[in-house]
Amino acid sequence: MPQYQTWEEFSRAAEKLYLADPMKARVVLKYRHSDGNLCVKVTDDLVQWHLNYCTLRHGIAGGLET
Repeated sequence: MPQYQTWEEFSRAAEKLYLADPMKARVVLKYRHSDGNLCVKVTDDLVQWHLNYCTLRHGIAGGLET
């Protein structure tokens, strides 16, 4: 599972996965209050691709609006 360091890289890969087959793409958001982390996972039904991106504590909250 690729772990992306920047939101731009992650969003491009997630968009590519979604455009390949929109009906099979899934997005999971997980917020851990104890860490202050937001993890975003994008996968398809076949789990050929499983993309993961986690923010740092108080990381890029403003950048997630795109």
